Amino acid sequence: MGGAWKHSPFYMLKAAKQSARTACRKLLDFLFPRRCLVCGAVNPDGKYDYVCPECEGEIHMMRGGHCLVCAEIVGMPDAPNVPFCAKCAEHPPAFRRGMAVCVFDGAARELVHELKYKSTPAAVNDIALIAKSHGEVAGYLKDSILVPVPLHRSRRRQRKYNQSELIARALAKNFAEENVKICGMLARIRKTGTQTMLDREARAKNIKGAFKCIKRKCESVPKNARIVLVDDVMTTTATLSECAKELKKSGFKDVYAFAFAKRM
Repeated sequence: MGGAWKHSPFYMLKAAKQSARTACRKLLDFLFPRRCLVCGAVNPDGKYDYVCPECEGEIHMMRGGHCLVCAEIVGMPDAPNVPFCAKCAEHPPAFRRGMAVCVFDGAARELVHELKYKSTPAAVNDIALIAKSHGEVAGYLKDSILVPVPLHRSRRRQRKYNQSELIARALAKNFAEENVKICGMLARIRKTGTQTMLDREARAKNIKGAFKCIKRKCESVPKNARIVLVDDVMTTTATLSECAKELKKSGFKDVYAFAFAKRM
């Protein structure tokens, strides 16, 4: 039975497609060599395109007790999660819950920088694979509408793409069995400076009023839908919270937040 299956047209077509993809990949690696973003190894051979097997340990997943709102780690690996932390008690985000896949350092930081600043959209494939390896992401995204945090049109024109949108697309593709969809319901109407060097208060002030709901897109989504905002990095939650406020103004109450990495 097994031998007959291997000679079936379906199996042979699948094998031919796989061979073609392998040959294409080898050609691309020859013409445009990839490098491990951590150690620089050329054309790393493993589960990731830009992180070699030897450097996979540099991906630090969010393990242990953490805040269910801002994803801050608050305990040892065997500690229970907490409904909110001291930071969230003092500055409650507008979204219901938040989740991050890994800590923003090592390989995760390099992947985000490669995607965000070095014009390598293909890095999003590794980001999606890392997310898929986290046991809680599938359940968190199940039956949700992903809303990427938008870029201002000038920044998008400069970068050629929105990294949060690419992450959302990759998540929808890799978690298709969880009924995950995308809707770009938000627009960035005000150009803001970088948040990187700002503290919590300055970040909130900088991002205030920067987003607006796109009416026609919001009207296409049921108000009781599970909305999950998607961003590359979560720091103080200021950006994601401001997005959530706008969605709630349009009648969406079930708003969550998701980021690939959490800045500690």
